[in-house]
Amino acid sequence: MTEYNDLITKINECDELMKGIFEKRMSILEKIISLDNQSNNIEDTKSCNSSNTVNQCSNNKYVNEYNYFLKSTSSLDKNYKYNKTIKNGNIFKNEFCSQRLDINTVCYQGLPFSYSESAAKNLFENKSYINQSSFEDVFKAVHDGFAEFGVVPIENSTAGYVNDVYDLLLKYDLYINYNYVKKVDHCLAGIVDSTIEDISEVYSHPQAIMQCKEYIDKHHFKTINEINTAVAAKKISLMNNKSAACICSPEAAIHYGLKIFEKNINPKENYTRFGAISNNLLTDENHNRISIVFTIPHEIGSLNNVLSLFSYYNINLSSIYSRPDLKSPWKYLFYLDFEGNILNYDIKTILYQLSKELPFIKILGSFKA
Repeated sequence: MTEYNDLITKINECDELMKGIFEKRMSILEKIISLDNQSNNIEDTKSCNSSNTVNQCSNNKYVNEYNYFLKSTSSLDKNYKYNKTIKNGNIFKNEFCSQRLDINTVCYQGLPFSYSESAAKNLFENKSYINQSSFEDVFKAVHDGFAEFGVVPIENSTAGYVNDVYDLLLKYDLYINYNYVKKVDHCLAGIVDSTIEDISEVYSHPQAIMQCKEYIDKHHFKTINEINTAVAAKKISLMNNKSAACICSPEAAIHYGLKIFEKNINPKENYTRFGAISNNLLTDENHNRISIVFTIPHEIGSLNNVLSLFSYYNINLSSIYSRPDLKSPWKYLFYLDFEGNILNYDIKTILYQLSKELPFIKILGSFKA
């Protein structure tokens, strides 16, 4: 152990030497940044270790490790330089709205007694509610000014993200301003004269079908997609077919005069996150979550560079997922949720830096989680 302890001591001594060199290097970097600012060269965020002579490692045994070390140093230079640059008034260009909007009309997808209607009423009490037949109709109504807000499902804890909604956020250039999480408990319902033994096919929204997959597989039901769980309930009521049932909320089943065969047919912990969308990107001091979408260059380490930036500022990531870019085959859009407030200095710095380094970035929303 004596030799081991001696080696640890030598490592610590090296670290102490590196600390002194690091502090000296950072003070030189600050002077370079100051000169860049004086000459309005604020967009030049290249690393200061770009000399080929300096970058050569004398011991080939450690060439990969040394190159990784240089990349880390280069990233540090860049991040620190952006941090100082934003103090000169350079910010991520986006129109924020800090004023509360007058809300008269809220729209949602589906029929009354759907989960979306319940979410809309919980988010916005005592408003005028308009139901639409599709997610796109909700986005159109908000985009065209027929409603101040639209309430749509964003993701489910069992079935994942609602892809159509994310695609529509880009298509209509709308923003998520409010967040509501609802516990979802599906039931199986059919007409009064039928029994569960009669059922061979089940109607519901694709997300509800995915959430109840285990139950459906167990009973060997054939599944048929509907645009909404409440729409499925109404359809079963009108079909008056003993072999057909629906997956919906108990409230929808009762409203449409159906018999509930079984409740809670989905996993016990089943939650859906709804978002309220509008034409404005609202900011508020109580917001603690931000959603963005971006593309990355087709280069080694591009995604890592984005994610490491959040680590640099000690920002926690909530979720990340990718979707095909519908405008560019075999390229992908990355959707990222992270903790923080859009009014915060560090968040502004992150967004500014990403806007300069990425081919595309858009804020999708700011809200209280």
